[in-house]
Parts: sequence; structure tokens; C-alpha cells
Amino acid sequence: MDGALLRLEHVTLYYHTPQGETEALRDLSFSVRKGEFVAVVGPSGCGKTTMLSLIMGLNRPSSGQVVFPQGPCPMGYMLQRDNLLEWRTLEKNAILGLEVQHKLNEKTKAKTLALLKKYGLGDFLSHHPSQLSGGMRQKAALIRTLALEPELLLLDEPFSALDYQTRLTLADEVFSIIKAEGKTALLVTHDIGEAVSMADRVLVFSDRPATLKREIVLAYPRDMTPLARRETPTFQEHFAAIWKELKQ
Repeated sequence: MDGALLRLEHVTLYYHTPQGETEALRDLSFSVRKGEFVAVVGPSGCGKTTMLSLIMGLNRPSSGQVVFPQGPCPMGYMLQRDNLLEWRTLEKNAILGLEVQHKLNEKTKAKTLALLKKYGLGDFLSHHPSQLSGGMRQKAALIRTLALEPELLLLDEPFSALDYQTRLTLADEVFSIIKAEGKTALLVTHDIGEAVSMADRVLVFSDRPATLKREIVLAYPRDMTPLARRETPTFQEHFAAIWKELKQ
């Protein structure tokens, strides 16, 4: 695929448990282009998070390969929980990754503060996590990740711990931030509506061992927000098509 930032080529993964050998992924192949937003949906426990660990290099495939055609690719990982440290202020939490990777200096700190202010957190720099809403905490976690200037964002069900209304609002905000910052994103989610409302493409995985059952291209205008997508007739069509695949 032209412009591919990430490519999985016939990836199969076995892992060993006390009960024996288990196949988690089987002959998985797909690409993610630079600047694209791709979502992965599949049954619970099918291997979606396992796939992310392979992309991060935390595990190695039993066969096949994970390839970065354009060379080494800085990655950021956004989890279900924000993992903000309660004894640090919002500002201190946002620069934590820079501190850990010894990248904190006047320039990187100024850029991080600019991101916090740009995306509505500028008035809360001295607040601690317990003083923030769930959506604000997750947005702070995203900015902490963006501060490290990743090319590829891996989003592992980042909204699942939030209430429904907050999830809808935050999906809109996170989508806008990722597009505005020109990032490439791979979202793993169990929420079909979330996938259809945010992604350029949706990859539908089978039950374990995960295989790619279907790829659905979502031809929405690039600047259409997730909330606006949900109000279109094609949203329901895509939702129904993915639901049908998952039920089979």
C-alpha cells in the first residue's frame, strides 16, 4: 500500500500457557497509511491488544513480520486508564514522559504547555487529577503522549472507562486533536459506533485466533466530526454491516 507507515505481513502468534499452546493471531495482514485513522473491532479477547503489543515491539510474532516501510517510527500508546499521578499537577503530569525519556527542556516544555492551552486545559495547569473530570484526564493523557512527538498513536480502548456522554464528547475532541496535529492513529475498540464515527477504515477481526474478516472504507468528508457522522444514514449502514460480521 502506497504511503504505508505500518504494515503487518502474514503475522501469526502463538503463546504458551500452563494449559498448552494457544494461537492468538493467524495470518494477519494489513497496512496503515501515514495520516490515516484506522479502527480495529472484534470480539472480546480475540487478540486486538496482543496485536498492539507486537506493533510496539513488546512481543515478536511466531511467523510473519511487523514492518515500518518508512523507517523507525516513534509511537505513543494511550490506554483505557489515564494513569495520571495524583501527587503531580496537570502540568507536571503532561511533561512526565519528557522527564522519563530525558527530553525535557525549555522548548519541549513550552510546546507541551501550548498544547494544553490550545485544547482547553490551560486554566487547570495547577490542578491535580482528582480535581479534573474523566474526559479532561484522558485529554491530558493524550497531550502527555503527543508531547513526545510520536508519528503513530496506538489507542487501546481509550474511552471505555468513561460514561457514555463523556465518551461521545471526548471522541469528538480526540479526533479533532489527532487530525489537527497530523498524526496517524490505530484505534482498538469494542464499540462499533466509536469505530465508525472516528475512522477512515475499520478492520473487523474474527474470534481468536484473530484473522482479518473484512475491511470497510468509510468515505466521510475528512473534516466531518464523529458526532456529525453519527447523524448520517451511512453511519447506520456501516454499523449494521460490522454488527453482522461480528455476529457470524
